[in-house]
Amino acid sequence: MKRLGKIMLQGLVAILPAILTLYILYWLVSSAETVLGGLLKVLLPTGWYLPGMGLLTGLAVTLLCGVALNAFLVRRVLAFSEALMNRIPLVKTLYGPLKDFIGFFTARKDSQFNQVVTVEFTCGATPLRMNGFVTRSDFSDLPEGIGSEGEVAVYLPMSYQIGGYTIIVPRSAVRPLDISTHRAMGFIVTGGMTADKGTAADSEAPQA
Repeated sequence: MKRLGKIMLQGLVAILPAILTLYILYWLVSSAETVLGGLLKVLLPTGWYLPGMGLLTGLAVTLLCGVALNAFLVRRVLAFSEALMNRIPLVKTLYGPLKDFIGFFTARKDSQFNQVVTVEFTCGATPLRMNGFVTRSDFSDLPEGIGSEGEVAVYLPMSYQIGGYTIIVPRSAVRPLDISTHRAMGFIVTGGMTADKGTAADSEAPQA
């Protein structure tokens, strides 16, 4: 029974990530189809709606939003909306961190957010290292005392949960790592159990 349980656990570990990924994709597709499809059924003449049009509408709206963000007027309206949301007490607490968190993973390749580093510590006489991400190297736009020239802010995620610590350390205390952001995050949040050995250069390679 012990061996059987171990085999079943290995099988569960192997298939669970795939099942969860497929379920999330299914939920996104079905949600878009349900919400936008229902709207299309109301707007379109009877018999015009076909299954799948809700999903296609969602993709089209997303694409148009991306194109519209390049327009000057839209950018001004968006900036005004963000400034307004940042003034509402409860909304700004949720909107700001969520926007920054999503932007962390969608930052440009030349952004400092893609810099994975290891920070060296000492616990008694034992040297320790923690992997993290440089999130800021310029503190000139922040109140005095948060950070100074020659220091960087490093975000240290916690394993198996949403959370982490942001520390301010001298630049000499960090050492860049040749690994992509998403692979480093996978290594950290799984407690080092992932075996992906991809480098930072891999994330810049053209996708097939």
